[in-house]
Amino acid sequence: MRRAKAYLLVLMGVASVLLGGCSGSSKANMEEAAEQPAVVDYTCISNPESDKQIYVILKNYHGAYWEKVIDGITEAAKKLDEAVYLGGIDNETDISGQIDLMNQAMEQGADGILLAPADSNSLADSCQKVREKDIPVVLIDSSINSSEFDACYMTDNIDAGEMAAKEMLELLYDAGNSPTDPLEVGIQLSSDSSQAMVNRVSGFLNFWAGNAPEQWEIVQDIRVNGGDTKKAQSDASALLRENADIKGFFGCNNTSTVGIVNTLLKEERTDVVLVGFDLADETKQMLQNPEYHAVTVLQKQDQMGYLGMLSLNSLIKGEKSEQKYFDTGVIMVDSDYLMENAVS
Repeated sequence: MRRAKAYLLVLMGVASVLLGGCSGSSKANMEEAAEQPAVVDYTCISNPESDKQIYVILKNYHGAYWEKVIDGITEAAKKLDEAVYLGGIDNETDISGQIDLMNQAMEQGADGILLAPADSNSLADSCQKVREKDIPVVLIDSSINSSEFDACYMTDNIDAGEMAAKEMLELLYDAGNSPTDPLEVGIQLSSDSSQAMVNRVSGFLNFWAGNAPEQWEIVQDIRVNGGDTKKAQSDASALLRENADIKGFFGCNNTSTVGIVNTLLKEERTDVVLVGFDLADETKQMLQNPEYHAVTVLQKQDQMGYLGMLSLNSLIKGEKSEQKYFDTGVIMVDSDYLMENAVS
């Protein structure tokens, strides 16, 4: 009974936090983005002479994660006949900028759109308008709260969140924490309006509520950094100052993870374990340091971009698929994985 109540309370709590905006940071970031638009204009990266056009709209250009996405898109573009135009936003809170890019793509005669939606609600209307013009839409990285798309290539984020919670518990035990002592885990994410982020947190909390000791809690102040590594680092430092019992951090995306890593390394907090997402150089540094306890959930984001482009090409040619969601999978990476795969 206690487990059932804990599960409901935790999920209700995170739902209210995510929908309301964590720590007020989402609203602040939105206002800042509105004052300083961060649109990356379209650039043709393949076949500019083609009369068929694919428009790619990303939700971030920062860091190793999105570089790998672009690598997959670029590799696929070499195999396609269509002209490929790459654009996006450079701040995950600039929702209006991404909507503007969707409108530009329609106006410029797009035959297909590949979209990494920054907001699962706000982009739904744009996707509907595009498909009403018989333009196929393929999503990558995250989905929308609507059926108005043709295919989606992404991580099964609920499952990945549950995997992360399982790893968190194992790391906390390995670090010598007692199940009878008070303990807290802090959570950071890049966006409170991304279905991918919400699902990762929900999966994490679902597993945690059913498996964590009674004395181990989640810090209710879930932080949102808007994809800004410096803010993620500042938030991690603040959470450590404000919550003396923190012994673990869950970083739900690459920028959150890098910010947390930078804080833990700078403050030499070897007593705090980390479960993160993706594999930036900073994260590798922590994984390779035997004084720290850390793992990271590595997504196959290059496959999201690559397979999403090939799918869009098929749709443009009139081919259809009954399946809409495609799980691109994850790999759990620790120091052993890095050594076995000669990752330096």
